[in-house]
Amino acid sequence: MQAVQKLLKALWTVEATICVIAFCATALALMADVLAREFFGNGIFGAQRFAVWGNAISGLLGFALVTAERGHLRPQFADNLLPKALEPYADRIGEVLSAVICLGMAWFAVRFVQSSAALGERGMAIPILVWPIQLVLVWMFLSSALRHLA
Repeated sequence: MQAVQKLLKALWTVEATICVIAFCATALALMADVLAREFFGNGIFGAQRFAVWGNAISGLLGFALVTAERGHLRPQFADNLLPKALEPYADRIGEVLSAVICLGMAWFAVRFVQSSAALGERGMAIPILVWPIQLVLVWMFLSSALRHLA
């Protein structure tokens, strides 16, 4: 049990660090773009697109971090759907169901990323391959599924 807790804490630390770095990079890119517009009359090429990608990365990793903190939304309307005999197991059933949903979404995310990679899709403003950035989708669902199962 301690090994799992250490793994989850390390995972949280890595994800939170990447999330903060991505968000700071977003803010810096936007500030630099605004300052360049104000002082030089032109913004920084690709800064806004970079900021969108950074914000997407931090937001998607935020999903996994919220799951880690058990802060995600819970459908309270379903509280009375289970028979009374299963109430002691309701939390675990919910965790398993959430893990299954996350694993299913991870499967779709993998297919999505594979499709982008196969098509060689590139960003509009900055012509880089987008599938490496899209891998965050797969990561967030797998990470969340792991947390639900733990």
